[in-house]
Amino acid sequence: MEMDEGLKRAAETGNIDALYSFIHHDANVFKRIDEMEFVDTPLHDAAVAGNTGFAMEMMNLKPSFARKLNQDGFSPLHLALLTGKPEMVVDFLSVGKDLIRVKGKGGFTVLHHVALDENYAHLLRRLLNVCPDCIFDLTVERQTALHIAAEKNKLEAFKAMLEWIQSAFEDDKCKRSKILNYQDKDGNTVLHLAASINHPQMIKLLIECEEVDKNKINDRGFTAMDVLQRQTVADNMESVNILNSNPLTFQKLSKLKLLRDEIKEMRDETVGVLLIVFALVLTMTYQGVLSPPGRVFQGDATASTSSNHREGKSVMKTSSFLIFYIPNGVAFLIS
Repeated sequence: MEMDEGLKRAAETGNIDALYSFIHHDANVFKRIDEMEFVDTPLHDAAVAGNTGFAMEMMNLKPSFARKLNQDGFSPLHLALLTGKPEMVVDFLSVGKDLIRVKGKGGFTVLHHVALDENYAHLLRRLLNVCPDCIFDLTVERQTALHIAAEKNKLEAFKAMLEWIQSAFEDDKCKRSKILNYQDKDGNTVLHLAASINHPQMIKLLIECEEVDKNKINDRGFTAMDVLQRQTVADNMESVNILNSNPLTFQKLSKLKLLRDEIKEMRDETVGVLLIVFALVLTMTYQGVLSPPGRVFQGDATASTSSNHREGKSVMKTSSFLIFYIPNGVAFLIS
């Protein structure tokens, strides 16, 4: 008991030297703690206190503590988040990214808890990038983090996850469809839950995803539209109209952007070709001015002094020379 209290104090104060003193005194001290099914380990205590250095040392010595739940159903990672230490969460994940998927009370992972707190919306993308498959983790109610955000009206977290899903699974329609149409224990999709709280923005964001099935039926036999229409809320017409609409989907918008970029690229290439042609025309017209077709008469000591064969005069007939020279001169001036 005295040793347990000493370990707790060492964890709370971040005293790593004291930690090793206990190991010298009893080499099996952590083994006995680990044999307990639910317990606050020194790693739990360090997480609550925010002692990252001690926590990382503890994880190195006893990795299994990182997955251990305490009597309240929380792992050290859960406690770091719930006590307001998001950066410590990131540090923990550098040791083991799959720690995100450890389920605590209610089957909640750290991602589920992050989805509930708007202050941690910035952390969502970091967690998802570290472990993309955690987006599919379910609570005991068979809800994803996206379900949680929709049901609890956490718009910023909802938007962040939806944007990440569209980006991360851009080339995997199957995964997009799976997460967007997943049904919880009552058969509700994310769209059903957004409709149940009459949230026009969430509904609009969802139906802009082409994989979302608006006609999916829950365990009560209701579609999302049925859920909306059964409400007694007077101002649900905006949600109804949005659900009835056929907006541009995220994928269609992406294709339009790609087409726009291709057109711009073609335009840039066309400009380059025109510049080359322009340079060639300029060179040719300039050369034509200097050296007309048919050459010019050359002067020498024995040359005739006839007026028709003056030095520098074009060999071409006057009419033919003018037919060449005038258009060539105009082209030269324009270029």
